[in-house]
Order: sequence, then structure tokens, then C-alpha cells
Amino acid sequence: MTDTQSTESWMNGAAIILSDGREIPITDTMVRSSLEKLAADDEDDQQTSRVANGGR
Repeated sequence: MTDTQSTESWMNGAAIILSDGREIPITDTMVRSSLEKLAADDEDDQQTSRVANGGR
């Protein structure tokens, strides 16, 4: 077992299955990166909405 597998055992072997059948293990880093991107996109959307509403 690698360090990555042992430190992320809470994910119970979660993986992304590609169209060619390959499995890509979902890592803690992947999850954190995705959440950070969603948060940043949400902040951008809120700023755009404020500008469109005249700063309200």
C-alpha cells in the first residue's frame, strides 16, 4: 500500500472511470482543488452579479 492510499483510506477506493476503462483514483488533492475552484468561481459570479446590479 502506498502512502497516498493509506492517508486517503477514508475514500474507500473512490475512482474516476475513463471511457477506455482505466480507473484514476480520486485523491484528497483532487477533491481540495475542485472545491477551491468552485469557491473561486462562486466568488467571481458574486462579483459579476454585484457589478450587473450596480454594486448592490
